[in-house]
Amino acid sequence: MVVDDDESIRSILEISLELEGYNVVTATNGKEALKLLVKSENCQLILLDLMMPVMNGWEFVEEIKKLRIYSNIPIILVTASGDSATDINVHKIVCKPIPLIDLLKIIGESIALSA
Repeated sequence: MVVDDDESIRSILEISLELEGYNVVTATNGKEALKLLVKSENCQLILLDLMMPVMNGWEFVEEIKKLRIYSNIPIILVTASGDSATDINVHKIVCKPIPLIDLLKIIGESIALSA
């Protein structure tokens, strides 16, 4: 799942991940992501932005951790606000801009570790 309010980032990540063989669901904010997560049968990883309208990344992580069924899904925070993200409990934090090849490697490693 890719959660980011920036349409171009969502599109690039969605296309890139699909080309790597992943099934991708996208959301524009945390609230939308929570709704999609409930409908999703097998979410293996969440790429999450911090700064979004409606429900930001901090609020999303807080909510998902309350839902035990989803609390073990690795969350990779992909943010331009790296300094303000140190207090958030996620699997990994990467700072934008990150080379796509590096992000794909992190995604593959994170999914393998959680399997």
